[in-house]
Amino acid sequence: MELSYLRYDLVDGYIHNWLVAGPQQIPLEGDSWDGQSGKETLGQIETQQETGLTEEPAEWSRFLGHKVMIGDYEGVWAYHRTQEDHFIDLSIVSPVRQLVRAWAYTQVDVPSDQDVTLLLTAFGPVDVWINGRHAYHHGAVDQGMQTISFSVPFSVGRNAILVRFARVASGACTFAIALRVVSPSRSIEVPPRGAAVAIPTTITPVRRRRELERTFEAARLNQTVYERFDRIFIQFDPVIGRWARGFALQLQARNGETFAEAEVGPRPVKDHDATLGQAYSYPERFYNVVLTPTTDEYVNQKMWATRVLPFWGLDNNRHSDAPYGDLLERRSEALKQAARYPDDVYAEMAKMAISWWSVVEPPVILRAVDRVKAQHSSSARELLGLLGIQIRFGANASFPDSLRVPLEEAIVGYSYDHPASEPEGDLTLDAESDSLLLYVCETLAGQHFADRVFPASGQTGAWHRERGRQSAMRWLRVRAMGGFSAWDSGSVFAEIVAGLIHLVELVDDDELFEMATALLDKTLYGLALNSFKGCLASAHAVAEVPELLHGMLNATSGIGRLMWGMGTFNSQTMGYVSLACADDYGFPLIIQDVAKALPDGLWSSERHAPGLVVSPTVSEAEAVNTVMYRTPDTMLSSVQDYRPGTPGDREHVWQATLGSAAVVFTNHPACSSVDPARRPNYWRGNGVLPRVAQWQDVLIAVYALPDDDWLGLTHAYFPTYTFDAYAIRDGWAFAQKDNGYLALTAARGIALLETGMHARHEVRSYGQHNVWLCQMGRAAQDGTFLDFQAAVLGQPLTFDELSVRYTSLRGDALAFDCNGTVEPVGGSRHFDSPYGIAELPAEEMVIAVDGRALRLHFG
Repeated sequence: MELSYLRYDLVDGYIHNWLVAGPQQIPLEGDSWDGQSGKETLGQIETQQETGLTEEPAEWSRFLGHKVMIGDYEGVWAYHRTQEDHFIDLSIVSPVRQLVRAWAYTQVDVPSDQDVTLLLTAFGPVDVWINGRHAYHHGAVDQGMQTISFSVPFSVGRNAILVRFARVASGACTFAIALRVVSPSRSIEVPPRGAAVAIPTTITPVRRRRELERTFEAARLNQTVYERFDRIFIQFDPVIGRWARGFALQLQARNGETFAEAEVGPRPVKDHDATLGQAYSYPERFYNVVLTPTTDEYVNQKMWATRVLPFWGLDNNRHSDAPYGDLLERRSEALKQAARYPDDVYAEMAKMAISWWSVVEPPVILRAVDRVKAQHSSSARELLGLLGIQIRFGANASFPDSLRVPLEEAIVGYSYDHPASEPEGDLTLDAESDSLLLYVCETLAGQHFADRVFPASGQTGAWHRERGRQSAMRWLRVRAMGGFSAWDSGSVFAEIVAGLIHLVELVDDDELFEMATALLDKTLYGLALNSFKGCLASAHAVAEVPELLHGMLNATSGIGRLMWGMGTFNSQTMGYVSLACADDYGFPLIIQDVAKALPDGLWSSERHAPGLVVSPTVSEAEAVNTVMYRTPDTMLSSVQDYRPGTPGDREHVWQATLGSAAVVFTNHPACSSVDPARRPNYWRGNGVLPRVAQWQDVLIAVYALPDDDWLGLTHAYFPTYTFDAYAIRDGWAFAQKDNGYLALTAARGIALLETGMHARHEVRSYGQHNVWLCQMGRAAQDGTFLDFQAAVLGQPLTFDELSVRYTSLRGDALAFDCNGTVEPVGGSRHFDSPYGIAELPAEEMVIAVDGRALRLHFG
């Protein structure tokens, strides 16, 4: 096999260019691995001194190795260029417990014999070979990010580096490595003089391969989320060197399904020369635009050079930012809209609810049955849907006979085990809704099959009904009185709403019915209060990247549209379909009035502390304080002083909202990935949490990052394409949408990115210590957009290392720093707003609008 070599520079010593094989995925049962005796548990993976490979890697050559060492894995060596964070990032969300491992190969060319230091950053066990010899093994019992330093000899010319890395994955799993090469003789870490990366390739001609890579790396999408009439087109940064003459575009779903293809001729001179049409042409989902050589080159000449650009598409969905219709009308609309989503058990439920029996797809339900039987990590969500289908529609004459036995087997055969020591449900963020869904499913399954013996427990359905009922009741009471661990979180709340409405509609127990109804009312009130024109615009304990970038992608958006006529019936069907199937729930219209209200200035505060209900001795420090300020044109929300200086996860600590897509927030990115497997990632969560304080329409966020912070920056999501106007001037970023205004600045200065994947979507500020400040405004108060800018620039503002003093547009003198104590704004009440008050713990809650009141009892 004739090889050529591609040469690349080191980036501050980091290797950005690799050949990667994997990940290999090996299911784990108990402590066993691939049928062998349990020797491959985490931290005890054997050191294999041999690589196991039988041929040297080259781009797109087959991955070949000894079967006894690599198992049945088959693959190829694919070229991988890291992002700005230097990581080979293969992170996954695994529905089952499994071992994942991968191999990365590169060569480093040096001008002379020398010793070098390798700085290897990984999250699990790693082995390194240099020029075929085993050089290092790291067992990594702790699966957090670790950087290991070791010295190796390099010979003049090309030196082969092979890295094998592994992790035990269950759920979200960070699976990544980064490697830096530095000279050990320097007082500071610098790469060896004259060192370069060399990648062996089978692709010819090499010149064409380089042109394609250079051109593809210059490509970027003009948006991160596309609504129905938005045109999906690719823009290009200036390219250094020769531009590739002609290439192709493919629009693919994450599973590889191709929806569109287009050929691009010689260098496009206009954006529309590289386009894939409008968003309404494609189903709503996550997509990749894949840039490839022309079809002839790719298929016949094996010119396999590619680049992937991710985005979210919203198809023909329409957002409503003002109330319309009545609940009955919207219920029919919701079910018809949900019915068109593919491979979704709740879409099948919607079809049955509107008697579309001819288009019900039993294979979709049977695939869900298989996942439930396997007890995948999300199986309770689908089990709830199967129970709803079985109980509501199982007796219908049109119900498919092919589903009756499999549904019964899945429901009765499910293991409903839950820790007896946690009767209120797990208070952690990950498990809060999971606990409720498990209790609801056990209650309903036991009620429906009361006389059956459930094989997993050996107990009758009646026994399971009673155990589920008791656990559900305790879970409901804790959240009703103390709030949620996963406060104001769209995906979690959609699941909680689905679980509650199934209890309200289907349970045969008055006490459980009443408590579930009261908590459902309270949960919907919280959604209504924290929404802005149909979008949940609050801070979240648990956030997903799509909903951060566009309100129409929030899992509660369909709930809002159904219940108060504002939002979007999107592909997150679980919550709104469950509500739309309900016949008996008496939705209090006073909650709808709260969602529709747009007073000149609505200030609201909440305090969540479910742990205090479980145990009064729990520290007050565990309470979470959120605030929100809403006007007819803007909304600003935050969580106050939330664990500052500690590692973050998936939290969303503040957000300014001007419209469904016109949102701005800051965070401390932990990596360059936006994949849901990374927690935190580029936009979701924080590597280190800031100190946040808000007073009405002004917010301050103070970041104190460690000296060795991985990326050394904080940044703001600032999607210029969503604004009617924007300006970057005098150290501030200004934005206008309709009659709402925003101003954003940082102590260390700001810069709007003009190139790269996040061009004109991101404002950056470099430095470990930084302070961000956001001021909102309105045309009704601040005049024109130019008037607003001038007024902000004229306000007194002083930054120090980790502190700020500012006089707001409303005349309030504000001072905030990284020390001292932040008192809960609004006091210690569970809810406190002009519409509702509840103490903490809450024995009851009163919601009042225009002289009408709703009283909810929880005690």
